[in-house]
Amino acid sequence: MLEPDLKRLLNILKWETKRKFKSLGSGGLTPSNRGRGIEFKEVRLYNYGDDTRYIDWNVTSRTGEVYVKEYYSEQDVPVIIAIDCSRSMSESKQKSAFQLAFFLTLFHIKLGNKVRMSLFSEIAYHSGRILSRENDAYFEFKHLSDKFRSIQKGITNYKKTLEYLSKISPKFTICYWLSDFCYFDGFKELQTQLNKWENYGIWIEEEIAERELPFWFRIFELADSESNSALTRKDRLHVDLNNFNSTFRFNKITIRPEKRLSSQLLALFQRERR
Repeated sequence: MLEPDLKRLLNILKWETKRKFKSLGSGGLTPSNRGRGIEFKEVRLYNYGDDTRYIDWNVTSRTGEVYVKEYYSEQDVPVIIAIDCSRSMSESKQKSAFQLAFFLTLFHIKLGNKVRMSLFSEIAYHSGRILSRENDAYFEFKHLSDKFRSIQKGITNYKKTLEYLSKISPKFTICYWLSDFCYFDGFKELQTQLNKWENYGIWIEEEIAERELPFWFRIFELADSESNSALTRKDRLHVDLNNFNSTFRFNKITIRPEKRLSSQLLALFQRERR
């Protein structure tokens, strides 16, 4: 089910599963929860309420200030992967979205995280399954492929989707949004909920869609694939792109379906902030 180049990338990154990643903003994929775990994180200044058993007396004696040792938490991190299946998602974009979603699912299962999958357009769908083993992932993706053919493919409703997913996973969650972000408003009305999660935006768009159209073609209005309303393609892309950039900031990549997926996906695993 997974394309050969993505299988190779997954094998290359296997050694990373032995680590606890931090957020992409500080260099990785999963969050840096405070707590007493197996792996050492850093030494930092003591904050009121910290466990005094973890005071680093060597650093404290040298600096004259109280420092404590911090470790990565062993707590499992819940992950949601949401796939846009609205009208504007062409066949090539849909195929790329499912490939990337399957890769991320297997990757996080290897990290020990529990994964939920969701399809969304006008409404959101979740099977209720929590994936923690590779066999679970294969079974779920077969189910989602079948469900994809029957789910109502209308205009993407990002607000409804976030509200729906936040009920499924109300606590801290890593959420990947795989979409072409057509008519994306940036979750402006749900910023409080958005800030509770660590969100990653994966913009899937064919390169030709963002090219400057020739003058003779621009004099005609285009029928938009999402809403069937009349608008200029360039203006809509500009608005969507601004909302995408301001919402996901450093936690974002753009995927071109016509290019090799594995080389583009590597941007999510960069160790330094862009």
